Amino acid sequence: MGFPIDSKVLGLREVIKVNEGEGYNIPIYQRPYSWEEKNIKDFLASIFDAFKEVNAEKCKANVKPVFFGTIQLDHNKDDNTLDIVDGQQRLTTFLLFLDLLQRNEIHPKEYIDCSKVIKSEKLKEVLKDDNIKNTSLKYYENRKLLNKEVEHFEKEFKDKNEFYTELKNFVLDNVYFVQLITEEMDLSEVVSVFNTINTTGLDLNATDIFKVRYYNYLRGIDKTKDWLEEINLCYKSIDDSNEKLGKDGRTDQTKFDMGWVLDIYKHIICAEFGWGFSEVSKSNQKFFDELFKGTGLTEQSDLSVLEFDTFKHIVDGFIDYWRWIENVRFNGEHPEIAKEIFSIYLVEKTRYKRYWTIPFVVAYFRAKAEGKGWSNYYIDSLRVNMYMFRFFLIYTVVNDRVINYVQNKVCYECFTWFKECSTDKIIENIGKELFLPVIDKKHKTWRKFCGIIESGLFDNGSRVHLVCTLTALIDEVNKGVKESDIYEKFFNYEMIKDPYDIEHIEARNNFKNDKDNVDEFNGIGNLTVLERSINRGIKDKPVGDKTEEYKKSKYAAVGIFIHKFEDKYKDKWDIECVRKRRKEEIKKIKSFMKGELDFCIREESLVVWYR
Repeated sequence: MGFPIDSKVLGLREVIKVNEGEGYNIPIYQRPYSWEEKNIKDFLASIFDAFKEVNAEKCKANVKPVFFGTIQLDHNKDDNTLDIVDGQQRLTTFLLFLDLLQRNEIHPKEYIDCSKVIKSEKLKEVLKDDNIKNTSLKYYENRKLLNKEVEHFEKEFKDKNEFYTELKNFVLDNVYFVQLITEEMDLSEVVSVFNTINTTGLDLNATDIFKVRYYNYLRGIDKTKDWLEEINLCYKSIDDSNEKLGKDGRTDQTKFDMGWVLDIYKHIICAEFGWGFSEVSKSNQKFFDELFKGTGLTEQSDLSVLEFDTFKHIVDGFIDYWRWIENVRFNGEHPEIAKEIFSIYLVEKTRYKRYWTIPFVVAYFRAKAEGKGWSNYYIDSLRVNMYMFRFFLIYTVVNDRVINYVQNKVCYECFTWFKECSTDKIIENIGKELFLPVIDKKHKTWRKFCGIIESGLFDNGSRVHLVCTLTALIDEVNKGVKESDIYEKFFNYEMIKDPYDIEHIEARNNFKNDKDNVDEFNGIGNLTVLERSINRGIKDKPVGDKTEEYKKSKYAAVGIFIHKFEDKYKDKWDIECVRKRRKEEIKKIKSFMKGELDFCIREESLVVWYR
């Protein structure tokens, strides 16, 4: 057998030419059509720039080809079709684009049936539909966007009566690809070719690669099952969950993908096998690629975590748990965990955001150990997560980078606790092993933490945003604000119409020359969250003049500031006012840091116990 890869350069007209009964397949391991607006605009920019050049007088005789990368196909001998390994997103977009051009031609001379090129019922439905439906389906969204952009571009060529025909012919005759066709290769070898050739603009991502690697692993154990179909149903369950969003006008729910599950699965596997940060720190693609190709599994006596039933259980468990969090947050069903429900988002604001997975990992291991469902441990695992956030908070504030001490504590000690201990014991261990070194007033870490918050907090953007968000969230919860409203104010990034800034109560320009106190004016005593629109409107006004604008704020922290300190700054908001407010804010943070752990000093030593 010769080299099993055939390559050649083909124009778009040749690429999309199919005979009766033929066509391209989208293999089961490929994710759906998913190009975003930026991808569409970049795609059109390449075409429009070249089309404008060829229409310039000096260039008419010398048309330059427009290269659109590699299309990798795999020959399926069973039905003599070609699976699209790489190029699905580009090829689909070209079909939507050509269909649009043909619909607008005045005197069409050639018709190409784009619906026959790729065997996809959803794409066929869109191409056969004369109307652009109001739907979230990507095919429709991008068809509508293509139409809008082409109409805008057409205005530059008002003199062309046959604009759409000329543009269509230009694309068909001047767009080229390098086509690669593999044959008689194992699926993993096909993907290996893809990984070797492609360095940018990948159509496959880590979740696609995982699907192939996991399929090969399961097939090596049991060849009697259609594992690719089984795995694909797990991916479909995520898509099905996403498609149900937005009912009853809700805007607080999140679309997620398999990448979220793989983050959790990786951490569960590392905990089961006792693997540390060197493995946890790897990207999902690298971790699972090496996991299933390497020799590490031969050292494990129990591989049940890699069984398909376990993987499916984790997928289903994550979907149910995440939607539960959103529903509890929306309905306010558990006010006793009003802070804890936001712990995932708070962890993501720290330097240790990779550990957003912790509540799901804890729920998995607690359910496994006690033979119950994840739902029995939702609340407990969120409490654990909030304690872990406190640990991450300390070291995010104290250090300007991620440090190995924290990573190793999580990967070696905490993962072991999650796997082996009850929820109460996990929280007790966190208090004894993680908190004692940092909460003790004599310990340099705790002193440094308080010192940074008190003075110079604003000098680091991510640090000041984390601390001020936390204190403002505590104010919201203590005031009894609904969890759904808190989420809309702080964490619904897609829908926040007026995001918040960190406001200097005494404007920076008003104290910049006070060299003795400038750091304290940049500390927590002089900082609060405030709507960006209000913040930019008041600029450098004296504090007394800001009051009326502050009263328009929706944030509890601003209302509390006015209530507690309005009388104190009638004359001037000076350094003594800042220090008084700083004392209040530090007291609030210390109270939060203690949580449900009781602390006291006995014989000049800090003692902690779990209440």
